[in-house]
Amino acid sequence: MKQYFVDSNVFIRYLTNDVPEQADRVERLLILAEKGKIKLVTGPPVFFELAWTLKSFYKLDRESIYRCLLSITAIKGLEVLDTEIVISALELYRKAPVEFADAYISVLSKKLKADGIVTFNRKHFEKLNVKLYSI
Repeated sequence: MKQYFVDSNVFIRYLTNDVPEQADRVERLLILAEKGKIKLVTGPPVFFELAWTLKSFYKLDRESIYRCLLSITAIKGLEVLDTEIVISALELYRKAPVEFADAYISVLSKKLKADGIVTFNRKHFEKLNVKLYSI
């Protein structure tokens, strides 16, 4: 079976329907994946781009972004790499006033049992109750 990696702009078209012809093409692609004719894969960087684009360009609120991104993880025939981390990061993003990327880093560092996060972005990470390492 052929496998394809799905980029963020494909999901943007599908979620926003701002280019209906492209959204229809995406829907047909997802149907092929659901039927098992092709395999689709996506990963965390796509979610980072989606969260940023939906917030900055489409002006969606945090709850709407959360719902959009979570809906992607449930698409049949689509494998989301690091699904567990992505979903946990989405739950944290939903609750905490930080960017999705920071929520993901926080969740991943805990999964890796890191002793802390090295960052100059202390202001955001302090909101996430994670250990920080000062340099």
